[in-house]
Amino acid sequence: MELITLKLQNFRQFYGEQSIHFSTDQDQNVTVIHGSNGSGKTTLLNAFTWLFYDNISLPKPGKLVSERAVAEVNSGDSVRVSVSLVFEHEGTEYEATRIKKFGKREGISAVEQSSEIRLEFTDEHGNLKTRSNPGTMLNQIMPERLKEIFFFDGETIDELSAIDGQEKIQEAIRNIMGLTILERSKRHLGHAVEKYEQIAQEQGSEELSNLISEKQEITQQITTKEDTLESHRKSKSETEDEVSDIEDRLSQLEGSRELQIERDNLKEELADVNSDIEAINDDIAREISERGFLPFAMPAVEETGKMLQKKREKGEIPSDIKTHFVDDLLDLKECICGRPLKEGTDPYEEVKGWRERAGSTEIEETAMSIVGRLSELGGDQEKLYSEIERHLSRRAQKADKKQEIQERLDEISSQLSDEEQESISELESRRSNLLGKIGEYEEKIRNLDSEIEELKDKRETLEDEIAEAKEENEKAQLARKRAQTAAYLQSQISTLFQQYQDEVRQNVNERVNEIFQDIIAKNYYAKISDNYTLQILKDVGETSEIPVAQSQGERQVASLSFIATLISLARERYESDEDATYFKGGIYPMIMDSPFGSLDPTYQERVSRMLPEMAQQVVVMVTQSQWSEAVANEMEHVAGERYYLDYHDPGEESGTNYEYTDLVRKTGGDY
Repeated sequence: MELITLKLQNFRQFYGEQSIHFSTDQDQNVTVIHGSNGSGKTTLLNAFTWLFYDNISLPKPGKLVSERAVAEVNSGDSVRVSVSLVFEHEGTEYEATRIKKFGKREGISAVEQSSEIRLEFTDEHGNLKTRSNPGTMLNQIMPERLKEIFFFDGETIDELSAIDGQEKIQEAIRNIMGLTILERSKRHLGHAVEKYEQIAQEQGSEELSNLISEKQEITQQITTKEDTLESHRKSKSETEDEVSDIEDRLSQLEGSRELQIERDNLKEELADVNSDIEAINDDIAREISERGFLPFAMPAVEETGKMLQKKREKGEIPSDIKTHFVDDLLDLKECICGRPLKEGTDPYEEVKGWRERAGSTEIEETAMSIVGRLSELGGDQEKLYSEIERHLSRRAQKADKKQEIQERLDEISSQLSDEEQESISELESRRSNLLGKIGEYEEKIRNLDSEIEELKDKRETLEDEIAEAKEENEKAQLARKRAQTAAYLQSQISTLFQQYQDEVRQNVNERVNEIFQDIIAKNYYAKISDNYTLQILKDVGETSEIPVAQSQGERQVASLSFIATLISLARERYESDEDATYFKGGIYPMIMDSPFGSLDPTYQERVSRMLPEMAQQVVVMVTQSQWSEAVANEMEHVAGERYYLDYHDPGEESGTNYEYTDLVRKTGGDY
C-alpha cells in the first residue's frame, strides 16, 4: 500500500478543504508534518482510523464537525464532513471516502443526518468502478486489529512492551505474517469434527454414541485446562514484569541503592552457580549413563573370574595342545615322532586321546579376552567411584556457595524491609509476595501440563476405540469417517501451524533484536518470548538471561523495532520470487505521531537515521521541540514532502471566534 493524497473536509478543527500529498519518491520517502501540541497532529492520525474503521480515539469522539463550519451556515442547513484517501494497493489505485452530513440546530450544535463510505478504483482498462463492500475491503487492506501498528502514537506505543502488550504482539505477528490462515483452518476443521461426531452419535449404536460422548467430555476438559494454563502463563509473565518494575523502583530509592546493586550482582552470581550445578549434574548423568552398570555387574564379573581361574588350575585354560593340531596328525596318519598312526592301533588311540584333552583356539582366545576385560572392569569401577565422588564434591561446594548467596539475598531483603522509608518496605514486601505467586504459577503450570498430557492420551485411546467400534448404520459410518478425516487434517495443520509459528517468531526475533541493538546504547537485546511478550534482556553468566528494568524510551525503541520488523518482513516477502503458500506479504507505510517523544538525544538521532529504512513510505508528525538539530540533520535530506499545522487559537487571535487548523505545505526555510 502506498499513500498518495489525504483530503479532509470540516473534520474536527480542519476547517474547509485541506489536503496532504505524501512523498512517493523512494530516495526521499519521508513526509514530515510539523505541529505544536494541540494543533491537530493526533487528529490527523485519527483521520486515518475514522476513514478505515469509523473509529475515533480523541476527547469528545462524537464531535466530528468543524465548529467554524457549523457557525457559518444557517439553522437547518447541512455541513459535510469527509475524509478521503487516494492510495495504491497491489497495482490498483483506490480512493476511499467516508462522509457524514450534519444538520445545524441552535448555536453551533449539529446532529448527524447521514453517513456513507465509498471505495472507488480504476480497473486495468482505465474505467472508474465502485466496490460494493468498501468497509470489508478496507479492513482487508489495513486490518482494524492492527490499527495500533499502522497508525501509532509514539507517546503510547511503548505499551507494546508493557505487561498487557502480548496480545497485541501475538495478533500483529499472526495477521501480518499469515498465521491467521492456518489458525482459521484449525478452527473450521474443529467445527467439522464436532458436526460429524454429533451425527455419528445421533445415528450410531449405543457403543459408538457412548464412546463419542466420552471423547467430547475429555476434549472439553482439555480445552478448559488449556485455557486455564494459558491464563496462568500470562499471569506469571505479568507478575514477572511487575517484579522487574518494583526492582527498578527500588534501585531508584537512595536508601536501597547500594543494597539493590549488591543484590543485582548476587543474582548474577547465583545464576552462574546454578548453571555450574546444572553442568555438574550433566557430568554425573553422563558418567552414570556410560559406566553406571558396573556396581550391579561386578558380582557376576567376580564369579566369572573365579570360574576361569579354576579352569586354569585344571589346565583347561590355556592348553599347550590345540584340537586342530591333533586332527591334522590323525589326518596325516603320522605322529610328530615319525611313527605311523593307523586307525585301530595303540599309537592312534593314544594320539586321539589327546584330542579330548586339547583346548579350542576360539575358547582360549575368548577366555583370555574375558580375563583381560575383567581386570579392566575392576579399574573402571574404581574410576567411576572416583569421578562420581569428585563431581559430588564439586556440587557440594557449589551448593554451599548457592546457600551462602541465597542467605545474603534473604538478608538484603530483610534489610530493605527494615529501612526507615516506608515505600521501600512496602515495595520489598510486594516483591516478596509476587515472587511467591510466581512459584505458585510455576507449580500450577507444571501440574496442568501433566494433566493435559494424560487427558490427551485418554482421548487418543478413545479415538482408537471409536475407529474400531462396530457400526451398521451407513450414515453413522460415513459421519465417523468424515470426523476422523477432519480430525487428522486438524492435527496435521496444528503441527504445521506450530512449525511455521516457531519459524516466524525466530525470524521476527532476529530482526527485532538487530534493529533494537542498532539503536540502543546498552548491552541489552530485545526478544519476543514464547508467550509473545516483548522483552528487553541482558545476559547473566554464560547461559542465563534476565529481564531488565526498562525506561520508557527503551520500551519505545523496542516497540518501534517490532513494528519496523513486521513491516520490513512483509515487504521482503511481497517482493520475493518464492511462492507464498500462506503469506504473500505486502507493502505497508509507517504513520507515526511523535516517534521521538520519550527518547534522549542519542536515541532520537539513531531512530531518525533508521526511520527511512524501516518502511517503503514513512509519515512523521513532530513538534518543534522533537524536531531537534540531531533529528533534522538525519531527516531533512530524506523528507520528500513537509507540511506544518497552522493553528488558529480564538483565545490569542482577535477576530477568530472558533479554533481551526490549516495544513500548509512547506517549500523551504526552517519551521
